[in-house]
Amino acid sequence: MTPIVLGVALVMGLLTGFFSGLLGIGGGIVMVPFLYLVLSSPEWSGIVAPAGSGAAMAHATSLLVIVPTALSGTLAYRRAGVLDVRGLLPLMVAAALAAIPAAHLAGSLPDDLLRGVFGLFLLVTALRMSGVWQSRNPPDPARRSHRASGGRNRRLGGLVGGSAIGFTSAVLGVGGGIVAIPVLAGWMGMALRQVAAGSVAIILCAAPAGVVSYMWAGRGLEGMPPGSVGFVSVPLALALVPGAVLMAPLGARLNQRLPLSVLRAVFALLLAGVGVRLLWLHLPGVVGGG
Repeated sequence: MTPIVLGVALVMGLLTGFFSGLLGIGGGIVMVPFLYLVLSSPEWSGIVAPAGSGAAMAHATSLLVIVPTALSGTLAYRRAGVLDVRGLLPLMVAAALAAIPAAHLAGSLPDDLLRGVFGLFLLVTALRMSGVWQSRNPPDPARRSHRASGGRNRRLGGLVGGSAIGFTSAVLGVGGGIVAIPVLAGWMGMALRQVAAGSVAIILCAAPAGVVSYMWAGRGLEGMPPGSVGFVSVPLALALVPGAVLMAPLGARLNQRLPLSVLRAVFALLLAGVGVRLLWLHLPGVVGGG
């Protein structure tokens, strides 16, 4: 890893932590595109990844950074008194279990497909969060209150929603927050102020399971960069971690102070920008099969 990559990684770590705490997204939407660039540019990064494994390495490495970032954000939300861990336990367990096979699947998929899916998913999520794409039927507050009140529906929703979060976490390397937010707000009926806190807590369970699975799935793969464990680049992760952990508490504090409209706008714009760029670069490879 060159000094340039090290310096940029430290800055990207700061951005990762900030957006993780602010939006409850785990920071993967910031890290993954950066890791794509680093792992596909050995001429200046000094990191040579085996052909066809760059996207899986980016997702796996992102998840490793997300672990301490999510821990830092979770502790900040606990101190703020907005996190109810007991109510989230079904989602946390389901997310961790679903992340294990999902990481194995991601390790076997083509690079262009992984990157294209990542971009498409970010774009669709941005449209939903911005209000451009909404359900034709507005949510019924009475039904939402009933769904959030407990019982069999809530437990089932927690298991299904948690599995979706964990699967997304491992496949895309984004922690699962961009799925956790609509699950917690829509299915579980949480207030938006609590959604970010719950999202980060679920990420704290899903991300480690995904990391271990990526390490196992990539074992024995020839030509991996020095310091890699399976698909995980430990040196790159260590360069990103300090800034991520440092800034997560600040983002969490701002989450409690900024207007809700600002939170939604920042989230949607960030996702849309990254998603459009990835689709533009990689959709031709997906459609053309190469």
